[in-house]
Amino acid sequence: MIGPCSVAPASALSHRVWSVYRPYLQAAYLNHGYHFFAPEPGPSHLVRYEVELADGSRQSGFFPDRTRHRPRLLYHRYFMLSEHLNALMDSGAAPEVVGAYVASFARRILHVHRGQRATLYLMRHLLPEPAAVLAGKPLDEPSLYRERLLGTFDAGGMVEQTSQAATAAVRRGASPERPVSQGVQ
Repeated sequence: MIGPCSVAPASALSHRVWSVYRPYLQAAYLNHGYHFFAPEPGPSHLVRYEVELADGSRQSGFFPDRTRHRPRLLYHRYFMLSEHLNALMDSGAAPEVVGAYVASFARRILHVHRGQRATLYLMRHLLPEPAAVLAGKPLDEPSLYRERLLGTFDAGGMVEQTSQAATAAVRRGASPERPVSQGVQ
């Protein structure tokens, strides 16, 4: 009951109670998902990747991907991975922890695609204003996406732009996000 009641907008009392129970709720992972259903839900997040193959060709993709991740439970598991990564970055987690998560995603992507290098981005899918939806703006409109570089990796680990640097920039208030020219289809 404490988790859902502490989602903003919430009272000062619920925030005080949350601060007492937070360690237990986080350790038991009972604090997830409530913001999604809150009166003011935030954006969703995806991890976009570009993989360079041994022959020099490139493949790209993202997760979660509703066309590839079926049944719905598998899609939800990938969705929770990308949301957890964003939560780590927003919560002030140690850059080493964020970097370890991103590196594990990169290793898996390189393994699945038999790639040489992978560049990963965290994509933020913003919610459109209600008036824009009523006017017919599609929910997957490219202008609703922003992304930030997480890093470029090879089989040995990170080779360019550390996720730690991106995390530090976010903490300083500098937004390394940039608009995405093409949305997710």
